[in-house]
Amino acid sequence: RYSGRFLVRVPPALHRTLVTEAAEQGVSLNRLISAKLAG
Repeated sequence: RYSGRFLVRVPPALHRTLVTEAAEQGVSLNRLISAKLAG
């Protein structure tokens, strides 16, 4: 029932910011977003 996947559409500027932050931290975009969602 819960695949662990869902699609979130964000503005291009936010996408760029998140990708940059992930790169600076040396993690994947997925890992960064998962950590942010977990609190």
